[in-house]
Amino acid sequence: MVSQIKIAIITPSLGNGGAERVAALVSIFLSEFGYDVTLFAAYPNKDFYYKGNYIYLGHNKSKTTFLSLIRPFIKLHKSIKENNFDFVIDFRSRRIFWIEIVFHLFIYPLVKNVIFTIHLPLIEKYIPKPWFIFKYFYRRANLLVSVSESISDKLKHLGYTNQVVIKNAVDFKRIDLKKEKPIKENFPFVLAVGRMDDNIKRFDHVIKAYADSVLPEAGIHLLILGDGVVKPQLKSLTHKLNCENFVHFKGFQSNPFKYFVKAHFFILGSEYEGFPMVLIEALACGTPVVSYDCPTGPSEIIQHEKNGLLVENANIQSLNKAISRMHVDKSLYKVCKSNARESVQHLSFEHIKKQWKKLIESAKS
Repeated sequence: MVSQIKIAIITPSLGNGGAERVAALVSIFLSEFGYDVTLFAAYPNKDFYYKGNYIYLGHNKSKTTFLSLIRPFIKLHKSIKENNFDFVIDFRSRRIFWIEIVFHLFIYPLVKNVIFTIHLPLIEKYIPKPWFIFKYFYRRANLLVSVSESISDKLKHLGYTNQVVIKNAVDFKRIDLKKEKPIKENFPFVLAVGRMDDNIKRFDHVIKAYADSVLPEAGIHLLILGDGVVKPQLKSLTHKLNCENFVHFKGFQSNPFKYFVKAHFFILGSEYEGFPMVLIEALACGTPVVSYDCPTGPSEIIQHEKNGLLVENANIQSLNKAISRMHVDKSLYKVCKSNARESVQHLSFEHIKKQWKKLIESAKS
């Protein structure tokens, strides 16, 4: 019976990142199919809604001693061994050689089926080098699940045939419940969202392109949702560009959808992505997007001049022109806005949920 299938989801946490959000979503729809789901989280962040049992492994980022690493591993090993899981779905980045050797020798052999997810085009973050060693381990896995066709192509180039693409899902029902919540801002704005732990999201590009666009003069502000160590640098940049009165840092928001739906349009300036949740969630809210054509994902989401604008990667001047054009060209904006929500219907919760069920059922048989 379906209810007897036991699934362990291993994730860094249930907060902060895109892979973590996908892990939470997968826990929801696997639980809704009647599977017995347990989430194992290394870190305590718990921002995303999930379903199933939850076990915090007790890892502390501020402590990287041998004991701080071995204790969570022992806890995970004990629980995996005692619970006789049918599946492990691993959402971690897996770039540290010795840690992955330990997982392949002591964790995965305890489970009948192992599924690895790959969320970014940087394959070495998920399959450690030297690749010739780990190719043996990963070819033994049931499946590698990548979130975009471009990532899948990279895996094929490396010789992996045991892989499938399941793109990130949009939970339209949950978004629709949360998007109408009020916000304090009573001025028009465009939106950018992401973590600020590093400069991968390149908010500096977004700020520079915005500051030199027609938007400030038109009275359209820029809101940025997210937190991290580079935030002070970004604030300093707004002062340097004399746009500090128009750029607002709103910090992490547990409900970003109330901002998505009210934004004039959404801007993505990332160095790289996998299959960016923020783009599909903006479109699900009926909001057009302007994005760098970075690897990977945006070109599989954005239909240029139909639901948004794709811009040459890392070209701030082109991003600036696209931002201005999305505002000035009313006909273009109307087309992109009218197509936005429909353009991501194929990524609906129900559709992607069925793909995960098919994957589990086929692997089980």
